[in-house]
Amino acid sequence: MPIPAFTIDGVLPPYVGPDGPGGTSEDLSPYVVSATEVVTTLGGSDQRKTILRGWLRHRAALRAIGFSRGFQWLDGSFVEKKEPRDLDVVTFFYRPRGVNDPTALARLLRDHIDLFGRTQVKAGFALDFFPVDLDGSPETLVNLSRYWLGLFSHRRGDDLWKGMLQVRLENPDDDTAALVALDPLADVPEVVGDSNP
Repeated sequence: MPIPAFTIDGVLPPYVGPDGPGGTSEDLSPYVVSATEVVTTLGGSDQRKTILRGWLRHRAALRAIGFSRGFQWLDGSFVEKKEPRDLDVVTFFYRPRGVNDPTALARLLRDHIDLFGRTQVKAGFALDFFPVDLDGSPETLVNLSRYWLGLFSHRRGDDLWKGMLQVRLENPDDDTAALVALDPLADVPEVVGDSNP
């Protein structure tokens, strides 16, 4: 499904289709889209393009250290009809091969604080980044999903119900195409990140 048009309130709709929120799962936020769709639909200003370049660089860096499976929820002012300062990203990831326990994962995240520390990621990539371990405790996963969905499905200030987007991590070719769409004349690497670490 393509990214839905903004509502009259300047947000993505929380659902689309004739059946309302009780329709098919494809008609309900978060909408599953490609990185290229995000770039071509929401990359309309220089500021947005700068943020999107940071997002694509961050995705490539995650893949390069083995975080190549999972998906991201995109939200915040970036997916509203306004000029954003950053992009809110909740990344639901499967652990890289060989990282089998929470201690090893914590060590890997600490070793790459530039990719996982909220302050560092905001400064380096213009992302408000929140990681969620899909290989962790099922109860924790449910609780974190409830938290992020509840927080990001409503606009801050007026609690307006709104939608968000979901983009898979597994397709580096899509990210390459998104970079080309951002900068058609730029020298773009053939593949952005390694999908098979």
